[in-house]
Amino acid sequence: MSDDEDDYMSADILNGVSDQPVGIAKSRAHKRQLQIHSRFEETREAVRPKRPISHAEREKERRDEALAKPISQESKGFALMAKMGFKPGMTLGKQREDEIRITEPISVDIKGNRKGLGHEVEEVQERNDRVEAVMQKMKEQAAKHEELIDDYSKRRRQDANAKQLVKDIRACRKVCEELDHRMQKKIPDVAWFWRSYKIVQEESEAPKGYYRNRDAEKEEEYKYSNGLTAPVDPNYDVTMPTEDLEEALSSINTYLRDGHFYCIWCGANYCSPEDMAEHCPGNTRRSHHGDDDHE
Repeated sequence: MSDDEDDYMSADILNGVSDQPVGIAKSRAHKRQLQIHSRFEETREAVRPKRPISHAEREKERRDEALAKPISQESKGFALMAKMGFKPGMTLGKQREDEIRITEPISVDIKGNRKGLGHEVEEVQERNDRVEAVMQKMKEQAAKHEELIDDYSKRRRQDANAKQLVKDIRACRKVCEELDHRMQKKIPDVAWFWRSYKIVQEESEAPKGYYRNRDAEKEEEYKYSNGLTAPVDPNYDVTMPTEDLEEALSSINTYLRDGHFYCIWCGANYCSPEDMAEHCPGNTRRSHHGDDDHE
């Protein structure tokens, strides 16, 4: 090696380029350092010792190579078969109709572990069982999710139905009280057809100058808007069963239609039953709107 040539494996060069990063050269000197570093990496990879092949790997390579080769025509076995008329590509034995014959030797599957015979099949079956169990669990979870969605949708419909029933009952009670007052009625035919209001009174009042007990028991009294005594107001709301709400709406609606010829959904007071039958679509919300669940 001449003095002008660089020894890329020398200590000076190695110390100078060991920490040099790979990148774009910023100067001529930096470019030379990058070239030296690249050549050093290539040289190190070339001289790096390879991992020795184990005995098992060497045996496997030899076995696979031997099994991949067809039977040599120079072997004694081939010579004996050739004397009996065998030629390369022929099959052994008498061939029957619709029978598939093989012309190549059957491949040998060498067992390289200590597991018992059939253990691989059992492992495959266990793996398939686990996959099937996971799939079954996912199907059950999906079905449960769909069921929860259906229940949620059903509850939403029931809540909306209950709110509409309560709204219709309150509207009917208001109209019923107004129409009954026009007919000079003092009390309704059915107590809850009119709304009643709670009047709270103290049981006793202390004389002036005496201490009044703020926790004294109070009596509750309900009255109609005309001041007459009334029963406790039922206060229909969505917490009541749907069947009770439907029954109450049907009762007061029938009274309004039969007694006043009034339809709550038409918002009209007809002149006669004939006039109502001619112009009113029916006695339910569905018959008027066709998009509600309750009737």
